Amino acid sequence: MAFWGTRRPPHNSIDLADASARMKSAAVSLRLTVVKARQATSVAERFGDRVETQVVKNQGAA
Repeated sequence: MAFWGTRRPPHNSIDLADASARMKSAAVSLRLTVVKARQATSVAERFGDRVETQVVKNQGAA
């Protein structure tokens, strides 16, 4: 966050390239996290469906 009246320190191209590489790496990591979360949600939903089906079967057998 920049404040009025403050100056940024000078940057060189190496710093900017490093920051850019870090941001790209963080973006890839975030995308992988989102994919894993979606997969985990899907697995949990399937498990919940299986449990629900089993409960219904058990109620019918009782």
